[in-house]
Amino acid sequence: MDKRTLLGLLLIAVLTTLWALYTSIYFAPRVPSADTTRPSPAAIAPQPSSSAVLETAPAAPEQWLEVETDLLRIRLSSWGGTLTRWELRRYKDWRGEPVQLVPPGEAELSISYYDAQGRRIELRRFPFVFSLPPNSQYRVAGSDSLVVRARYAIDSLRFVERWYVFYGNRYDIKLGVRLVNLEELVAQRRYELSWSGGLKYQEYNSVDESNSAAALISLAGDVEKLDATKFDEPAETHVTGRIDWAGLKTKYFAIAFVPSPRPAELTVFARGQRFHAPNSGIVERYDLTFRLPYRRGEEQQVFQLYGGPIQYDVLKSYGLTQLVEFGLRWLVRPIGEYFMLPVFKAIHWLIPNYGIAIIVFAVLMKILLHPLILPQLRSAQRMQLLAPELQKIREKYKDDLQAQQRELFRLYQEYGINPMSGCLPMLLQLPILYALWAVLNYSIELRQTPFVLWITDLSVPDRLVQLPFRLPLFGFDYISGLALLMGIALFVQQRLSLTDPRQRWMVYVFPVLLTLLFSAFPAGLNLYYFTFNLLSIAHQLYLTRFRKKPLTLEDLKRQPKREGWLMRRLREAQALAEEQAERLPPSLARRLKLEQHKPTGQHKRKKKRK
Repeated sequence: MDKRTLLGLLLIAVLTTLWALYTSIYFAPRVPSADTTRPSPAAIAPQPSSSAVLETAPAAPEQWLEVETDLLRIRLSSWGGTLTRWELRRYKDWRGEPVQLVPPGEAELSISYYDAQGRRIELRRFPFVFSLPPNSQYRVAGSDSLVVRARYAIDSLRFVERWYVFYGNRYDIKLGVRLVNLEELVAQRRYELSWSGGLKYQEYNSVDESNSAAALISLAGDVEKLDATKFDEPAETHVTGRIDWAGLKTKYFAIAFVPSPRPAELTVFARGQRFHAPNSGIVERYDLTFRLPYRRGEEQQVFQLYGGPIQYDVLKSYGLTQLVEFGLRWLVRPIGEYFMLPVFKAIHWLIPNYGIAIIVFAVLMKILLHPLILPQLRSAQRMQLLAPELQKIREKYKDDLQAQQRELFRLYQEYGINPMSGCLPMLLQLPILYALWAVLNYSIELRQTPFVLWITDLSVPDRLVQLPFRLPLFGFDYISGLALLMGIALFVQQRLSLTDPRQRWMVYVFPVLLTLLFSAFPAGLNLYYFTFNLLSIAHQLYLTRFRKKPLTLEDLKRQPKREGWLMRRLREAQALAEEQAERLPPSLARRLKLEQHKPTGQHKRKKKRK
């Protein structure tokens, strides 16, 4: 084994270990979230004050008011006029229950401020009075709307009021916060509106879902994304200015606040924290706080509050498409947003089965990528034809590396082969492949969508073989059926394109490695890769075995030779090296030649065996 092969093997081992450690953290089984309990009134109520009017939360039983629309079911609490339930009626969690965005025990959209003594006054336990009869459910359908007000009044001239507008067929509501004549109490001329409990996780593997969680703030079209990376301290950021929107997201669902109108100096604080899950893996939680100005008299801030699926067509009507994950904004995102996703949706419109649509999508992508893939296949085919000649040169000059390189270069020139010709097309495919991965990995359309046989959900791994133990380092106890098929197809493809016998071990190692790695990927993604590999095998067989006139070395000799930029530079470098070698002092040249002819460790071992 030469130094380059050994270095490649070591590099693959390191990458395999790092990837396995990564997947053992992020693709661990779901950890059921423990229900949090609502804090006691004594813990939340501010300290007594002799001067302030809003001092402590008066004792009062909690009342509720529930509004059901075509898409949502939302519950409000009289304690602070807060929101305690945001249910998506058309989506189910992994248990089959309606998706609930507000974590258990949390009360969101709470209002707070600081008094003259610098104490934080929380209004979430103050008894607000609803404008509609409490402890009742209200139905809003179609184009209808409903207005609900909740007020805490000191007297008829001083009060805090919040109001909600619910729409029958939308995923958003309108939220307003109104302060009247409270300048004596709100000492710092500002108050805060918070969503502090994060978003409830909905998937079986909450660790994987948490890996996609983040807080986002958009200012003038630029989105700042907060992603917690440390355990010992929370990640924090804040943005001040004319905010476009701010929100929280998981893999498939999000909430987003859109100020209406947008104040000139709105400050948004985002905070994220990582937690070790009880069994294994990591979960993350994020919250948002809006710092709103209040000077005197009557002032009001209005938000459009979206809470629903991360579905491109839905978010487009709200101006929130940047919540959809596509990759790098300047390179990958345009490919995914304006090409991959529209094409995939068009295929599904024609063929209303997502599994078949993915297969057709793979066929179409194979055709579209043909101009980039063909140079790779031709290069592999030519290198395969040249393999016996290459092996002869390596054996003949195994103790003289400089002569070996010179003869290899001469052989490449004789047959017009550029060994690097397949690399550039491969690099050009990377942005396309990443955009494809983002579309199939994050599409909520694939969530809980079955296909055939054992594939019951295209958005999660298809567990075909259940193992009696957890795979070391990888963190899961199953083998994906589609990943196994993809690995077999990859093995066949590599056997067909093998040109260097020294790399035979890769034919066996890579398929096994990728089968394990891809077992953590969604079934829809593996279905695409499996189909694409089958098409690549068929294409390769056509080029190498089933053509009427297979390519031969004589054909390569007769083909016109065009020296590319890279080959020209290699030729110039080779000539320069030979010229410099001729100028060396005779003693140094002899020493270098002896070093080149010195047997390697591998050759020494062979001699000892003899």
